[in-house]
Order: sequence, then structure tokens, then C-alpha cells
Amino acid sequence: MASKTLSSEIEKMIRHLCLNDFPCGNGSWVSFRWTRKSKDSGDGPERESADELLDLLKCPRSPWGQVDDSWSPQVSTLRELAVLTPERLRKKFIYNHFTTLRIVDKGVSVIDDGLLKFSKLEELVLSANLLTEIAVESLPITLKVLELRANRLSSLSGLSSCRLPQLQYLSLGSNPIGLHEDVSCITGRKWPQLVCLDLSDCDFEDQQALVDALSTLSYLKTLILEGNPFTLAPAYPGLTVDTLTQLAYLDGSDISPEERQQFRGFATMNDLKADTALATVIVGRMRGMPDPTVRVEGSAPELFVTTKYYIFYEFPSHRAPDNLVIHSSYTFPSHKYQKISVWQNEKQNDKTKQSRGYKQEYLPVSNSKPWSLIY
Repeated sequence: MASKTLSSEIEKMIRHLCLNDFPCGNGSWVSFRWTRKSKDSGDGPERESADELLDLLKCPRSPWGQVDDSWSPQVSTLRELAVLTPERLRKKFIYNHFTTLRIVDKGVSVIDDGLLKFSKLEELVLSANLLTEIAVESLPITLKVLELRANRLSSLSGLSSCRLPQLQYLSLGSNPIGLHEDVSCITGRKWPQLVCLDLSDCDFEDQQALVDALSTLSYLKTLILEGNPFTLAPAYPGLTVDTLTQLAYLDGSDISPEERQQFRGFATMNDLKADTALATVIVGRMRGMPDPTVRVEGSAPELFVTTKYYIFYEFPSHRAPDNLVIHSSYTFPSHKYQKISVWQNEKQNDKTKQSRGYKQEYLPVSNSKPWSLIY
């Protein structure tokens, strides 16, 4: 599939504004120039004609008002200028008019140098596209907001040479990033004015290394880390809150003075478990197990059924840990049960009953350790 550049998509959107077509532009429907009238000139047809053309742009029932302006708040003002002063609509003027561009879910795969023509651009949103790398040489240094959420970025190495001195908001969430090299790219030396950072739903595993890098961001007030593997560790959010003392909001919630007091000292603890995790999985449906609420008649012979179980775990990471240990399957007698949270049945006996919506699930008792995963 051919790559789609960002500048080509923006140019297509600008063409769809029809800036040189009726009622915009300087076409044959404009028989004179609109000029400022003197006090005594009254309301002449010149002024009314300009207002009528503007009404065609603004009226919700007008076919000329049905233009997609969601990709930039400057679209409406640019179209008005195309009516009032069409002679100003040169390419450079159009490019400099935009301070915000939101190109979302358009299949863009390349940030090309055509973006540099927008020399006054302050906000760039490129969420839900197909970007695999960040071409920093194509980003205007005037950017204050950069959103690259839900793309295909696997590395932040492209940011290693990036300097965006005015950047205040950066969103990199929902990308498969999280290598040690990625952590080293997030520093205050590159983004000295950064206030808000979104790294949610990524693959960062080393909380200590990440917060050490984030501590160089002197103005950082809002941080989103939820969805990363290390957020399952008992040390989260205590280590992050205690290390980043300037933070005001973490994962969408404000950090209260009571929380700061509760987590005080986490950053200096030597035996802090920052690389282990504990997860509870609840099953809402079970098949192939006798219903424990149904009593069997005393005269009926007791059935001895052996059932094997296996479990699949899906971790929030694109890379399996090197030291991951999964306990093998167990074989249990079915006449003893205990509550447990994770299972999947492999066989089903004719005498068993399917159950749905149980609040508490049951599995056979074993002296061995239940199903578990160890890092």
C-alpha cells in the first residue's frame, strides 16, 4: 500500500473548502469591490451583497455551509476572508492562517517536510493514523501541542534529536513504545516547557527508570501512565508520586496532600517491589462443572470425574518477559471445590450443568499452588 503523506492530506482538505468557488473568491459573481462607505452613503447594495455572501457560508441550511470544519477552528474564518478579501488568498497566507490542525484517522503514514509551510502552527493532532516513526525535522518549532496517540510508533528514537522548546502538551499513548532507549528520549533538555504528558497504554515496564527521566521535566503537572505493565506493581503510584513532587494530576485524578503524605519516603526505600505485579482475574461464566447448589439424591452413586484446565493470560505488552514462568496444568478430582478466579474448561461431562452469571466460581481443591504467573 502506498504511503500517504501528511501534507497531501492537508492540501486535499484545503481544496475541499472551495476558497475560489462561489460564494468565496473573486469570480464573476463579484461585480465590484466592497469598500468602506462614508457616513452619508447609507446602506447600499455593495454592503448588502457582502452580507448575503457571508450568510450563504454561515446559514446551516445553505448548501455552501455544509463544509467539514472539524479539522481546524480556523476554517470558518478563512472562508469569511475568502469572501471579504479574496485577493489575499495566496498560498503563503493560507498556510500561515492555520494555528491548529487535527488530522485524525486519515491513514497518514508519513510526516513530510510539507508541514513546515505552516510556520505558525501551534497544535497538531495526528491520532489514529498509521505513523511508524516521528520525522522531527518536519515538525515546526512553534508547536505547543503534539498528539500522536494510537499510531504504530515502536520507538522514540526519532525524538532523540528533536527540540521543541515551546511544547507544552505531548500525547504518545496507545503506541507500542517502552524500550530503555525510549525512556532516555523523554527529558527536560528536549522539552523544557512540557506541562502535560500522556504515556498511557504503552509498554513501559521499569517505573524507576521512567520517573527518573520524568523528574527532569521541571514544569510537568499532568501525567497519564495508566495501562502500562508497571502500574500493576505495588510500588505504583507511590514511587511516581513521591519522586515527581511537582505533579498535580496523575491518571486523571488530582494528587491530594493526604496522598503525598501517605507515599512519602517511597523514592528512598531500598526494598521496594517495583518489578513485581499482582493481578486478580474474575470469571463471569463457567461450563462443564457440576452445579454446587444442586444436591444429588443419597441413593445416586457418586460420580468421579477428572477434568483438566488450562489458562491463557494476555499481558499489556508486545514483548514476553524473559523470566516468565507459567505453571503447567493440574488434574483434580471433581468432588471437592474451592473458590478461585481464573479458569477455562477443556471437557464437559454429560452429568454436568452449564451455569451463567455466578458471582462466585468454584474449582477443585489441590494442595499444589493454584494457577499463577511469576516474574
